Amino acid sequence: MATLEAFRAVLDDEGTPEIIRNHIIDSLQYALRNHGQVFTAKEVEWLAAWDDARIPLAASHELKKRAPARAS
Repeated sequence: MATLEAFRAVLDDEGTPEIIRNHIIDSLQYALRNHGQVFTAKEVEWLAAWDDARIPLAASHELKKRAPARAS
């Protein structure tokens, strides 16, 4: 969670160059879509609440994939 919080701090910093923001967003999207199982449920839920639409979309997709596992 600390790494994700650090990414969030970098994204929220107005001095962060746009290219860095885009790399963080792209990396998180890739990880969520292709390796979502490495994130805890709490992390995915937290990412789903971010204000940049790209991350919550990927996080919501991961949560939906996990939903059947919760119902069992």
